[in-house]
Amino acid sequence: MTNAAEQFNNIWKQRGESLYNHWTPNAPTNQIQLAFRNHWDVFKEIIGDTQGICLEVGCGRGSISSYFAENGYKCHLFDYSLEILLIGKEIFKKNRHKGTPVCGDASNLPYKSNSFDVVVSIGLLEHFEDASDIISEQIRVLKKDGIMLAYIVPDMPFNIQRYFNWINKFLKIIIKGDKSKKPKKSQIYRNNYMPSVYLYILDKYNIKDAQCIGMYPLPMISHSPEFPFSLMPQRAETALTILFKAILWIRGLFVKGHTWICNHDFGQAFLVYFKK
Repeated sequence: MTNAAEQFNNIWKQRGESLYNHWTPNAPTNQIQLAFRNHWDVFKEIIGDTQGICLEVGCGRGSISSYFAENGYKCHLFDYSLEILLIGKEIFKKNRHKGTPVCGDASNLPYKSNSFDVVVSIGLLEHFEDASDIISEQIRVLKKDGIMLAYIVPDMPFNIQRYFNWINKFLKIIIKGDKSKKPKKSQIYRNNYMPSVYLYILDKYNIKDAQCIGMYPLPMISHSPEFPFSLMPQRAETALTILFKAILWIRGLFVKGHTWICNHDFGQAFLVYFKK
């Protein structure tokens, strides 16, 4: 198992953000809930109105799995960290969602081949220098005609965030007590690979029709935007959410398709997906 995975495990043990629940049945009230709601909307357009068995690899709290569960999927939550799986289990129980937590190594999934209708990951692949084995395993456990969704958040210093970093630096100064109340965050490895790298890996495994779209055309505003993303005070989050919804609405006047989709080098992330 990579050092990055162990660093994640340590952070899940230390950080209060581990308790955040990014799924909500109601209107989103903070930036991360808004992001996951839009992730799901885009995913739903890709997978269609279907049900089946879903595997989330590197699930953390299982936020996107909650959306799958709410929409009738049987969910398996897979992560290297037992601590975060236990938190995810409690979140699922609280929300009356059904999910099976499994702890293990993403490069050696403990499932039979052709087991899942959907395999999804959020913010996983960018934390590995070579994700070939992890991708290979996800392809293996995916059923024929199953769909893989890999939401990837690489180190992209020139995306939309570059215009707003000054705000985050300012917030770090004015919000007191952040360093004293919380453990210092470890630096997690994050590559800067663009879609061509992942499409090349998929081509090696005979996946010829993979596609890529950019996602999340909004900034992250926080006094601590590093992983795990830290929320602002609720009033600020509510105001930002209202503002971001308005921006997406205006964006819809000028772009075709879902307003969460953008150029892959402009948004916070990109999605690589295919049907097996």
